[in-house]
Amino acid sequence: MLGGVSLSRAALSLTLAIGSLSSFAHGLFPDEAGRIDWHRAQIGRPTKIVPYAFNETDTGLFAITDRNTLASLSPASGEIVWRQMFGPDETIKALRVRDGRALTLSGANETQVRVWDAVSGSLVWGFSQPPDANYRKGSGAAEFVEGSEDVVAVVGDSLVRLTPGATVPVWEVPLNATAAYKRVVLEDKSVFVVGDARLTKKNPKPRMQVVEVDLKTGGVKQKYQFASGQAVRSNRVVFLQSREYGSYVVWRDEKNIVWFVHRLGMSDPEWEIYHAKLVQVELMPADMLTSTLYEIDSDPALNANHPRFVMTYLKDDKIKTIVVEMYRSGDKLEMRKVAGFRSDDAVVAGCGIAAAKKDAANPNAPRAVVSVRSSDNVSWRVYTDSKTPTHTGDFAYSKDTYGPVKSATLYHVGGEPRVLVQTSGGLVAALAPGSSEPVWFRDESLSHATDMAFLELPPPVSSAEYAAKATDPSVLGSPVTRYILRWAETVKSIVSWVTSGFGFFAPSSADAVGASGQAARTVAEELAPGSPIVAGDHFGFRKLSVFGTSTGVVAALSTQGGSRSWTRFLADNGTAVDIENVFVTRRNQPMSSSAPLVTVVGRSRASGNTVVAVLNALTGEFADGSELAVLPYSHAKVFELPAVDTLSNQQLVGLVYRDPENQTRLGIWPSTASAAKAFCAVAEPVFFDLNDGAGSTDLRGFRVECPADEAELDSWTEGSSGFVGREQWRFDLPAGETLVSTTGYGGAQSTALLGRVLGDRSVLYKYLNPHLITLATRVGKAESSSHGIGIYMVDRVTGSLLYSTVHANAHVTAKQPFLAIQSENRVIYQFWQEGSPAAAGSTGHSDAVRGYVTVVADLYESDKPDTRDESRAFSSYDLLLPHVITEAFVAPEAASALGVTRTGSNISTRDVVFGLASGKLLSLPDQMFDARRPKRAATKDEQAEGLVPYAAPLALDPKRVLSHCNAVAGIRQIRAAPTHLESTSLVAAYGLDLFFTRTSPSGTFDQLSPSFSKVNLVVTTLALAVGCLLGGPMVRRKLTNQAWA
Repeated sequence: MLGGVSLSRAALSLTLAIGSLSSFAHGLFPDEAGRIDWHRAQIGRPTKIVPYAFNETDTGLFAITDRNTLASLSPASGEIVWRQMFGPDETIKALRVRDGRALTLSGANETQVRVWDAVSGSLVWGFSQPPDANYRKGSGAAEFVEGSEDVVAVVGDSLVRLTPGATVPVWEVPLNATAAYKRVVLEDKSVFVVGDARLTKKNPKPRMQVVEVDLKTGGVKQKYQFASGQAVRSNRVVFLQSREYGSYVVWRDEKNIVWFVHRLGMSDPEWEIYHAKLVQVELMPADMLTSTLYEIDSDPALNANHPRFVMTYLKDDKIKTIVVEMYRSGDKLEMRKVAGFRSDDAVVAGCGIAAAKKDAANPNAPRAVVSVRSSDNVSWRVYTDSKTPTHTGDFAYSKDTYGPVKSATLYHVGGEPRVLVQTSGGLVAALAPGSSEPVWFRDESLSHATDMAFLELPPPVSSAEYAAKATDPSVLGSPVTRYILRWAETVKSIVSWVTSGFGFFAPSSADAVGASGQAARTVAEELAPGSPIVAGDHFGFRKLSVFGTSTGVVAALSTQGGSRSWTRFLADNGTAVDIENVFVTRRNQPMSSSAPLVTVVGRSRASGNTVVAVLNALTGEFADGSELAVLPYSHAKVFELPAVDTLSNQQLVGLVYRDPENQTRLGIWPSTASAAKAFCAVAEPVFFDLNDGAGSTDLRGFRVECPADEAELDSWTEGSSGFVGREQWRFDLPAGETLVSTTGYGGAQSTALLGRVLGDRSVLYKYLNPHLITLATRVGKAESSSHGIGIYMVDRVTGSLLYSTVHANAHVTAKQPFLAIQSENRVIYQFWQEGSPAAAGSTGHSDAVRGYVTVVADLYESDKPDTRDESRAFSSYDLLLPHVITEAFVAPEAASALGVTRTGSNISTRDVVFGLASGKLLSLPDQMFDARRPKRAATKDEQAEGLVPYAAPLALDPKRVLSHCNAVAGIRQIRAAPTHLESTSLVAAYGLDLFFTRTSPSGTFDQLSPSFSKVNLVVTTLALAVGCLLGGPMVRRKLTNQAWA
C-alpha cells in the first residue's frame, strides 16, 4: 500500500513537472493573422497603365481604373504604394506622368484637373471648374507643358493653360461647338487641339477639325479641317508625335489601300501618300482593305524621335500584325518595319518606359515591342530593332478563369524586361523571362462584385474518409465504416504526436499552413488553385463566399484568410456576361455524392438577353454537363422561389420578364418538367412586385398562375414561355413623385422572440409581415422649395398601404444616396437632409437637421401591450395595420451601405453595420436604434427593459469599428451569415475593397476566451485524477479499519 502511495506521489510530481514546461506566454502565429478578419485593397480594372522611370534604377507603375481610382503600384510585387479614390461619378479621363508628377483630368459635369506627387500620392495642386464656366463635358485631353509645371487641357468647350497655385487659367481659348475636341498635341511653340467636326447638311461626312493655338499667349493661329470620312477615335487613324519631326496623323480611307499622312499645322500639301507595300512586301490590295491601325507609345516621351504604330490585316484567313516606325530621310517621310508576327488573338504594346528626355538620358535603352497571345496559354515575345525576339516567355493560363488577354504593358525592373498583361475579366499579371508563372498578379475582378452568397461547407472529416469518398462514395454509406476510418485517423494523429516529442518539437503552425488554413501556395497555385477548399471547420467559421461580378468572373473565396478556391469566367460569344445575382441552389449534404450548386444569373452584353449558369460550388465547373444558357428574353427581376426540383434537388429561381405581347411572365430555372411540377405543387401562391426602375411612378403586384392542364407541365422545357403573372394591384405614387428604391427582406427571415418584453413583464408584439416592402420616392425637384423624400410601406400581396411619411428638404444623389434595410419588425433608412445645423427634433423626422439622418421605424401589432392577432398564421388579407413608432438620429458621417448581423437562431442581439464613406465598418448595437428610447431619464421599468435615454447623435465609438485601422474603400454591400456558434456572426463588406470579419453582438457567451488557459485546465484535471488515486486507498483502508472496530 505504501508502495502505491509512493508511486502516486511520483506520478503527481511528474505531472507537475511536465506542466511546468508548458509555456504560459500568449502569442500570435503569423498564420493566425487574417483568420478572424482580412482586408483586400483593390483599385479596379486599369483603363490605362503608365510605367515611369524615376531614375536609372527606380521604376513606378501608375494606373487609372474604371472604378475611378488613381494608383501607384510596385513594379516588383504589384502591391499598392498609394491610391486616390475619386467620386462615384468622377470618371478619370486622362493620365500623364512627368518629372515626378502625375496629371489627371476627371469629372463629367464638374471638371477637375489635378497634379499629384508621384512618390507619395499627395495632391500638389489642382484646378476646379468655376461655377459659371461652360465646362459641361470634359473630353479627357490634358498634357504637361514640357520645361514647366503648367498643364494644357481641353475642358468642355474651352482649351485652357493652367499653372500651379493660380485660381484662373493663364489663358483660355473658347472652342465653339462646331466640333467635339478629343485630342491635345503639344509642340515647342504651338498647341494643336483635334476633334470631330459636327455633321451638317452642307458637310454630312465626318471630318477632323484642328485648332492651332500659340502655347505662350493662347492666340489662335489657324483653324482648318482635313481627312474627310475619318474620326479621331477610329480603328484606321493614329497620331504620331516626334520631337525631331513634329506631329503627324496617319489614316487609311475605308475603301483605299494607301496611308495618308498629315503634318499638323501644314495645309500645303494637306497630306502625303505612302504605300504600305514598301513596308510589308506581301501586302496586296485585298489585304489592305481589311487592315486596321492603332497606336502604341502614344506618349511623345516614349519615342522621342521615331514614333511607331501597329497595323493588323487578314492574309489567307490568318490575322497578321506588323509594327511600323516612322522616320525622315532628308526631306522625305519614310516608314520601316520593326517586327511582324501572326496574331490570331494577340495584343501589342510598346516599349513602355516613360521618362522625360529618355533617349538623351539613356540612349542605349531598348526600344522594344511586345506581342502577347493567350490561346491555351499566355506566350509573349519582346522585339527590339531586329525581327528576332530578344526575350520570350510562356505560362499556363486558361481563358476560362479570367477571360482573354486584352492589353499589355512592357516595363523594366533592374534592366530586365517584364510584361504586364491584363485580361477582360480583371486579372493583372506581371511576367518575366525564364519564369513559367507570374512574378505577381492582382485579381481586380472582385472590385466589380455585384452579388455574393455564403456556402456552408461540411465539417472536417478524416483524410481517410475523403480518400474513400473519392474512390467509392458508397463505401461511406455504412456508419461502421466511417467509425473505423475515424479511429484509424485518430491513432495516426496520436502516433505523430508522440514521435514529435509530444508536440514540443513539431514545426510551427506558421510553417505548415497559411492564413486560410490551407497549405501555403505559390503564385501560380494562388492564381489557379489545384485543390479547391471543400471542408469547413467545427464552428462554421470557414465558409465559401461566392462572388459574381460585372466583368463575367465568378469566384469563390474562403472566409478564413480570403484564399481563392476557384474562378470561372463566363462569356457569351466572346463577350463577358454582366453577372447580377448569385444563389446557392443546392446546399452541402454530409457525405453525399451530390455536390452543392450555385446558380448565376446575368445579362449578355452581346444580345441583352438573360444568361444562366449552374456551377459546382466546390470546383467552379459547370454542373452535370450543363453549359451557359442564353434565354430568349431579358429579365426584369430575379428571386428565389419556395420550391425544390425533385429530380435535381435544386432550389428554383424565378425570372420575371415580359413576352413580345407585353404579358408579364415568370420563368423558372431549372426549366424542366420536374421543376415546373414542383413549383405548381407549392401550397402557397407566389406573389411578386414589379416596377420600371428608378424614376417610375407606380408599383404593381402580380400573382403567378399555373396552367390548368397538367400536360403543359409534362412538356415543359427551356424554351417554354413561363407562367403567367396576373396583375393583382397597382400602387400609383402621388403626383410629382418618382421612385428611388424598393427594399424588402433579404433572404429567409427568422426571429427568436415574437414580441418585446417590457419592464413590467407585459409584451409588445412585433408586426412580422414577410411581404413588407418599403418604397422611397423623390418628392418634387431639388431646386423647388417643396422637395423631399417620401416613404411608403406596402404589402406585396394586397398592395395595401401600411404606413407613409414625407421627409422635407431631403436629397437623393449619386454622392448622397438613399440607403434602407429591413430586419424583423424594424426598418432603418438613411438620407441627406438640408436644414439649419440644429439637433434632431422631437417629431422623429428631424426636419431641421442639416446632414445625414438615420430614421428607425419599429412596427408592432398594437400600441397596447399584450394585444396581438390571434390567428394561427399570418395573412396579408387580414389587413392588420401596424402601430409604427419612429425616431430619427443624426448619423456620424455618410454611409454607403447598411447591413445587419445574423446568427443561427437569432437569440443574440443584432448589430446594425454601417459601411461609412471614410472606409470604416461601424457596428452599432441594436438597442441604440430602439424607437422607444425615452427623451428623459429612464424609469425603473425602462431600465429593466434595457432602454437608454435618447440622444440624437449616433456616437462613432472607435471600439465598435469592425475594420479597425483598415480603410475599406468604396463599400457598396454588407452581407452577414450565421455560424455554428449562436454568439457569432460572419460579416463581409465589398465594393472597391473586400473585407471580412466575425463579430459577437452579445459577447462570446458560448466559447472560451482567448486568455483561457487550457494548460492549467489539463494540469488541474490531472492533479484531481492523481488526488483521487492517492486518496482512494487511504479511504478504503479507513473504511476497512472502521468495519473491524
